[in-house]
Amino acid sequence: MFEYLGRLFAVLDDVLLQRYHCKHLPHRSVDVITENVRGKTVIVTGPTAGIGVATARSLAKRGARVILACRTPAKGEELVRQWTKEAEALRTEAPECRVMRLDLDSLASVRAFAKEFRDTEARLDVLVNNAGIFDMSGAYVRTKDGHEQHLQANFLAPALLTMSLLDLLKERGEETGDARVIFVSSKLHELCEGLNLDDMSFERRAYRSQAAYASSKLAEVLFVKELDGILRASNCGARALVLHPGNIVTNVVRTLPKLVQIVYRAVMRHILLNADEGARCTLYCATSKEAVRSDTTGPYFTSECVERTPSKQALETRARKRLWAYTLKTLGLSDL
Repeated sequence: MFEYLGRLFAVLDDVLLQRYHCKHLPHRSVDVITENVRGKTVIVTGPTAGIGVATARSLAKRGARVILACRTPAKGEELVRQWTKEAEALRTEAPECRVMRLDLDSLASVRAFAKEFRDTEARLDVLVNNAGIFDMSGAYVRTKDGHEQHLQANFLAPALLTMSLLDLLKERGEETGDARVIFVSSKLHELCEGLNLDDMSFERRAYRSQAAYASSKLAEVLFVKELDGILRASNCGARALVLHPGNIVTNVVRTLPKLVQIVYRAVMRHILLNADEGARCTLYCATSKEAVRSDTTGPYFTSECVERTPSKQALETRARKRLWAYTLKTLGLSDL
């Protein structure tokens, strides 16, 4: 009980004091990118909302070839048009972007995206698994693949995408010594007491959306640790990293009553980070040389762009190996 309260207090501290903790960082996310990313190919999932927009835009402004992996391609195309107009007005280089359809609610869509990418793109330097959901309404939703929505959108689909493109990342790592897969997780993974691999979709136990979200985010941290261990052992020049971007004013409250949404945004905009500030840690993990110098297996970074220790549940070697086996079996994949 006291241990849980301690974790809860740490989460509250992270929310209320995060602006103080992040005061050393540049205000604009694009200024976090200090390395040369020109010519690199980066996939960003969920690039049309929240921190995904800032992540994709900042990478494109610095010269990376950005693949916008969108559920609704029309939104991605509109963003690219806006960025192109901005570049023309400023007389700067036009962004090099490609919009592709990706729906994490459908594992078939993930496989189709991976196949199309492999058939049409020559390289992949960085995969940013940014897209995810947090349905605060508490409603239980099952995907067309039969999984609880947070489990699939936040973990299973990104894991499938990663594994489907891993050989391209390893190939690039062998050529350049630097390829990365990034998972955008959450500090709320600390509120999960441990994964129930026999009931990951909450079919046989009481359902709470907050618990499902925390479980999916803990799964991300554990998966990254196992994957990074495998990549480091192969000495292929590719790494896996995971991060907590901070607490951000996003559209996660869209399922709550309108009045609650209005009050939430009015109050929280003074406490939480905006989307551009929330993209800083993702960009740090995706581009900084320091981020991949860590000797930690599956390093976990927080909104300050500093490596931290995740929850003790995320450090259990047996848990990550059991999750790895569960993931391969659930997705019908072979081991590496």
